[in-house]
Amino acid sequence: MSEIKAGIIGAGIGQAHLKGYLQVPEAKVVAICDKNEERARKLAADYDIDVEIYTDHRDMIEKAGLDAVSVGVPNNFHRPLAIDCLEAGIHVLCEKPLAMDTADGQLIAAAADKSGMKCMVGQVNRFRSDSLFLKERIGAGELGEIYYAHTGWLRKRGIPGYGGWFTTKALSGGGPLIDIGVHMLDIAWWLCGCPKPITVSGTTVAAFGPKGKGLGGWGVASPTGTFDVEDLAAALIRFDNGLTINLEVSWAVHSRTSTQWCQIFGHDAGAEWGVGGKESAAIFKTDDGIDLALDAVPLGGDAWKGQIQHFVDSILNDTTPDPDVHQGVQMMKMLDGIYASASAGREVEIS
Repeated sequence: MSEIKAGIIGAGIGQAHLKGYLQVPEAKVVAICDKNEERARKLAADYDIDVEIYTDHRDMIEKAGLDAVSVGVPNNFHRPLAIDCLEAGIHVLCEKPLAMDTADGQLIAAAADKSGMKCMVGQVNRFRSDSLFLKERIGAGELGEIYYAHTGWLRKRGIPGYGGWFTTKALSGGGPLIDIGVHMLDIAWWLCGCPKPITVSGTTVAAFGPKGKGLGGWGVASPTGTFDVEDLAAALIRFDNGLTINLEVSWAVHSRTSTQWCQIFGHDAGAEWGVGGKESAAIFKTDDGIDLALDAVPLGGDAWKGQIQHFVDSILNDTTPDPDVHQGVQMMKMLDGIYASASAGREVEIS
């Protein structure tokens, strides 16, 4: 196989995947599927590509001759769509989070293992230039033993699609924790080497959404719809190697500004990633009372292209994608643990 024939399910976030595929010579998008046919056709027209348009993913699976598919739909559809594709012998790149919860994620993982198909989770921040810079330096041991990470994304006013699927637990699985918190937890966990989580203490709050406040300007809103998720979550996760990750995330909060960050602390040095939401990386050391700082100049590039290139390469070279479906299940265990701890009002174990 020298060229991957790819399909896209979901013409929303699927646009970002399409941009990536169009920059990867070994891949060709041949089909787009969305329940809204007009939106699917508009996406194809916007990028001037000749593809087959489908409104039912089962028709696309049967007729389009796909090798791979990107799944970019509301969270509650991840499990059935991913499993249908895997069982049909199609490799899957599933948008984060892998599933609504651990149980659904494990069903996807079982389907991937049984079929022998690749199943990658779309954690696109792993492919940013600042992420790759820090991963290399941390992997080389520059920070020494890592013992603590502090990461978060606090939006000041950013509740997406109020009343729609984002804010309806039965469709999304939760609020900012499972939406944007998964990005921040993943980047910290990945940079620290993906150790095994053992316990978590979490809290969730809904202070803005129930009042119809803190709304963002994106997503499809439904003013008469549902808001039954959190708009802030925080957690302290302990791992089997002694690492602790402190996570804070919100869609809306009383604050001077919105902020995004990831700080990692090791015995020999510390690192910062993406402070302020911008692509940036820095490594800090203190030596005999003298503060030293090494700032990275990001090489640039397109993280979406990098993610798609990695996915395609894993298929062509028969390698394990990063993150694979089993890392996706581990992430779901952490997210589920945070929600369970918040509900119980105490620390819980992660099996």
